Amino acid sequence: MNVQLPRRYVPHGSINGGGMSEVVLCKDQHLDRLVVIKALSAGVDSRRILDELAALQSIRSKHVVQIFDVIRGNDGHVAAIVEEYLPGDDLTSIPPPKTATEFLKLLYPIAEGIADIYEHKMVHRDIKPINMKYDAEKCLKIFDFGLTRAGVDASTIGIIGTRGYMAPELFRTTRSGRVSFTEAVDTFAFGATALACLIRRFPRDLLEMPPKLPCKDANFSNLTPSMPPEIAELLNQCLDADPCHRPRMSYAAKLIGLHLLRNRHRALLVTRSNSYVLDENNRVAELSVRGQGSLTITYDGLRFVISKVSGHVAINNMPVSNNDVLPGSCVIVLGPINQGAARTMITVDVSHPEVTI
Repeated sequence: MNVQLPRRYVPHGSINGGGMSEVVLCKDQHLDRLVVIKALSAGVDSRRILDELAALQSIRSKHVVQIFDVIRGNDGHVAAIVEEYLPGDDLTSIPPPKTATEFLKLLYPIAEGIADIYEHKMVHRDIKPINMKYDAEKCLKIFDFGLTRAGVDASTIGIIGTRGYMAPELFRTTRSGRVSFTEAVDTFAFGATALACLIRRFPRDLLEMPPKLPCKDANFSNLTPSMPPEIAELLNQCLDADPCHRPRMSYAAKLIGLHLLRNRHRALLVTRSNSYVLDENNRVAELSVRGQGSLTITYDGLRFVISKVSGHVAINNMPVSNNDVLPGSCVIVLGPINQGAARTMITVDVSHPEVTI
């Protein structure tokens, strides 16, 4: 590494930087911990390290690698960055998941991490299994932000990325050679990463540049292990040729989390005189007051779904329709407004269990 390291950092060996960068494992003697120091390889555009620095300075997520320090050269410019050391395996080294639950536990932190990147108005542009590793506490983290761009609508000169993980729109260039893209390119790469974790070798159509879509061999409904249809459809949508049809990653993370928490939710419904508990063992509550209104709430293992609505029914002062879902803790009101205080109020407290990986 052609960077003068401060005395506090003692080299402990080199790490594969993937071609664009040189990476050295060091011991931070001040804080007594291992860190990774990353500098660009000779001939690589210096913007790469500045892009990574800008991204990691702003993103706060337990599923994104942390930045600790910067090292400047004699000219005062950033020469290297000091990052968290991730001692675990990357996703190319772990065995394929054997069950749907194992698969969902693998996907959840990836989806959470990408959603957090989006939350900070960033596009990673190089989501793939080799750019994800486990830390010492077995928490999966995304790293390598050298291609990151700010903004939900961005563009670059030329086509760049990793074959198989590049969305088709990345191959469309303007006359000036510019490529425009949105956060949906990371959603496509998430779907490709999910596929790679299951089958390890991509179908030929997906490896074409641009990929040929739809790809019949990349249909999650037909893959092993068998997964919930809702999850298979979500992952298929991630690989849609049209970026507008791909789901937002915040939605993907939420849906995966719901399936990981199947049958663990609980809702407490309280009226003036009674209380009801909806959970795995008591899935249906029928609420009815003559002259006011009625509805049925059913727990399907993932959500509390409303049906059989009649009369005047509102939740948090909004009219209710069949197939609506309880929006967490809320107040259900039966009866028209002109009944005033005579209306029936039902408070609902929905538990919020956390996903544990």
